[in-house]
Amino acid sequence: MNPNLIIFVAFAICPVFISSARNPNKFIDLTHAFNNQTMSWPGRKSSWYLETEGFTAGGFWVASKGFCTSEHTSTHIDAPYHFSKEGRKLHELPLEDLIDIPGVMIDIYDKVHKFKDGKLNVIENYALTQDDVIEWEEKNEEKDLEAAAAPTNNTVDDDKTIPLDVNLNFPSFDVSSARYLAVERQVLGVGVDALSIDPGNTKTFPSHRLFASRNIYMLEMVANLHALPPKGFNLWVVPFKIDFGTGAPTRVLARLNNKDKN
Repeated sequence: MNPNLIIFVAFAICPVFISSARNPNKFIDLTHAFNNQTMSWPGRKSSWYLETEGFTAGGFWVASKGFCTSEHTSTHIDAPYHFSKEGRKLHELPLEDLIDIPGVMIDIYDKVHKFKDGKLNVIENYALTQDDVIEWEEKNEEKDLEAAAAPTNNTVDDDKTIPLDVNLNFPSFDVSSARYLAVERQVLGVGVDALSIDPGNTKTFPSHRLFASRNIYMLEMVANLHALPPKGFNLWVVPFKIDFGTGAPTRVLARLNNKDKN
């Protein structure tokens, strides 16, 4: 088994048909914009300010802005140290584990969203199970997962910081799928388009802790997973280089390949 894989799971994005006539070198940006409306975990806020913008006395233009933010804001990476004292810190993640890594996308939108009596019902805090992953493997004839990705249950309002008094509700990884991917499939990383690797109602963050204990990095608030096929793409994960960091805002890019295997 080749362990060099990142897995994404999509929960909240509507399914989108993707043409078979893809540009073999097409890149897809999986990153939310980083700005003064950036989504944050409850209690974390970002500040933005203008340092200078205008023409100088010498007649040339200069513009510069500043910001202050948590490491865990917008599309970002969780280093294993975030939930494991012995885990790798951000600056210790090998570049070969971040650049040009094959990935897969497990879309469970239909498991999270159910129609009953003509009405759409959303299963609260759905947790991706080991059985869900195995079902995806059988459907896609993929038995050597090396990386992973997943979509989400509820699309998140990008223009607000979630207040502390809101009960969070979004899907993510069940500990059974986390253990299966970490131990049986030995993935390099996992990602979701939700706020967290654990479902919204978690209090103990078991999936975070399990992945971190195996030095598996985690990507949260990943964008545009609906634009990815189930497999046949490679990922570039480019976080801020923060010494001893627990995480960082991250640019995540996918390149679609013209073959399912590299």
